[in-house]
Amino acid sequence: MIHNSMRDPDDELIRLSQQGSKTAFGKLVDRYYEMVFVLAFGILHHHEGARDVTQDVFLKVFREIKNFKGESKFKTWLYRVAVNAAIDALRKQRPHEHLDGTDVSDEDEKPPLIVLDRRAGPREKASESEMRALVREALDKLSPDHRAALVLREWHELSYEEMAHALGIELGTVMSRLHYARKKLSEILSLRLMEY
Repeated sequence: MIHNSMRDPDDELIRLSQQGSKTAFGKLVDRYYEMVFVLAFGILHHHEGARDVTQDVFLKVFREIKNFKGESKFKTWLYRVAVNAAIDALRKQRPHEHLDGTDVSDEDEKPPLIVLDRRAGPREKASESEMRALVREALDKLSPDHRAALVLREWHELSYEEMAHALGIELGTVMSRLHYARKKLSEILSLRLMEY
């Protein structure tokens, strides 16, 4: 049973899921499938891997939902499970599988991770698809933890507090990871853009 003073819009579905309702759990999956998939894809850059992680996440949540106490919102708990699963999957990949950051079959389906500065300069010389490829390449050079921080902030637009809960780290660590990730991403992109 959930004993949290902050009202979670998923309370009723969670309660029913904890009582064994597969219909209620199915509604939670419908509600959050895309969010989990996009998060996994943002970290892995591979559609098949993101689908596998998404399935694994919901299987784990199905097994563990009875233990969910409502100490945070369900969505925050789900983010944490999804981030951990995606990072674990990324770390299990052999280095050559994620260094190039591309799965050519879904090249045109990849959404942009961040909105880049459009001031006049070298960035204008690269087409949008080239820029997306450069961003993916740069992201692949970040550690899984730094990549996860960027994805949560830039793609999912989580607050620092939400990120701290989702990643299970202190607020200062969130800010430090995000600062480092942005700085490193900017350095990598600047070097690559100088080649254009």
